[in-house]
Amino acid sequence: MEFVTGGAYNGKGKWVEEEWIDRHQEYTWINVKTQEAVLPDTNQLVLENIEFISKETEEGWAWLEPFITWENQHPQRRLLLIGTDMTKGMVPLEKSDRIWRDRTGFLYQMVMEEAEHAYVVWFGIAEQLK
Repeated sequence: MEFVTGGAYNGKGKWVEEEWIDRHQEYTWINVKTQEAVLPDTNQLVLENIEFISKETEEGWAWLEPFITWENQHPQRRLLLIGTDMTKGMVPLEKSDRIWRDRTGFLYQMVMEEAEHAYVVWFGIAEQLK
């Protein structure tokens, strides 16, 4: 599993398309905010906007487990998670938004622990964290 984070509209998706996707293989790209996430028929899977998992459930890691299992079932499979960094900056006024931010921070900690590689992308430039 790979993880890419960074600010909103900072070029995470573009960087993933240019640097991570193997153009010799088909891939599936799912925007978790707007699409139902299903296991793909391809060997490459990108789950974008994973912060929205935390908005819907406290069990974000349990939600991700089938996708992690999918990747581990075959050595050619690749899973990349993209999540917007919403844990820095101003504290949200609404309690529900603070809860969402905190859940996202906890989810990202678990993702970082399990990820083989992790990157932060700011203004289109990636820095490898792990």
